[in-house]
Amino acid sequence: MKHGFTLIELLVVIAIVGLLSTIVVASVSRVRQTAMITKTNAEINQFIKLATLAQGESGRALGNITGSGCSDCGCRARDIRNIPTSDSCYIQWVNILNLTKTASLNMLPGIEKMYRDPWGSPYCLDENEGEYAGAVDTFRSVGPDGTWGTGDDISYYIPRSGKYP
Repeated sequence: MKHGFTLIELLVVIAIVGLLSTIVVASVSRVRQTAMITKTNAEINQFIKLATLAQGESGRALGNITGSGCSDCGCRARDIRNIPTSDSCYIQWVNILNLTKTASLNMLPGIEKMYRDPWGSPYCLDENEGEYAGAVDTFRSVGPDGTWGTGDDISYYIPRSGKYP
């Protein structure tokens, strides 16, 4: 009496293991992507709180705090994932973060760690006050593809603080 597995039995086991590993890898990938989106939403909400505090404490519009009407204009039309810290888009974002934090009187600790979104891109701010009727400031992560203005961007409007005209 011989003991062992036939070739068919081995192939069936290999196929089942392959199928199960594919399902696990796909599930882990989806969970990771969901976690990154959740982290991005939390960080964007933190910056919106910071911007609202800064506007209220300084009595100035966000564009006056940052000194720009379009801080993210240099970040558009290109992939900004993992750009070097010497890139103007990255430098502009760090300056915005520091200026906004200072204008808020440093009331929101931990915000200085928001140098990049979970996909490696600096966050983007477009200060729109006064550009046209109803213009609002927009804050965004360019999302997984690293490119501004595509369908995977995560974007929010920043409300004006009631403490400035």
